[in-house]
Amino acid sequence: MSDKTNVSDGQRAASDPLAGQAADARYKSFNETADPWKVIGTLGYGDDRTMVSTVERVILDADPSQYPGFEDKLLKSAADPTCTEAGYGFVCRLLALIASPKSVAALKGKLTSDNEVVAHLTRMAIEQVPGTEADAALREAAGQAKGGRVAAGLAGAVAARARPL
Repeated sequence: MSDKTNVSDGQRAASDPLAGQAADARYKSFNETADPWKVIGTLGYGDDRTMVSTVERVILDADPSQYPGFEDKLLKSAADPTCTEAGYGFVCRLLALIASPKSVAALKGKLTSDNEVVAHLTRMAIEQVPGTEADAALREAAGQAKGGRVAAGLAGAVAARARPL
């Protein structure tokens, strides 16, 4: 067996015991499968959540140095016009685990959405981001909210973040 990577499949490491073998036909179908980072934003209520579980497990098992790349993928999914309400919920739940001020800047406009569910989901993600950017976004949105549950949620978030630990 050679120490060199099989050039024909391009996927095998030099130390792979199958490096000299022909490419596995399963790789072709694997490469044609859906990207879970894109799929999670298009899911509907009641759909199979396998992709969400996969992405969540990747995030939970990741090193924090990987979070910025994951955050970019989640924000791209949230901004996609095909993103559904349920998909947005999944994205926000995952962003709540890793979000940075970058997420606050990208999502703060949805804090006062006419869709109460979207406003709530956005608030739940932004509330988890430490720092003044999140504080300012929540305060600003609380001042703009038209009342109802969205305004009450924002007021509660502002009050909770203002309390010293």
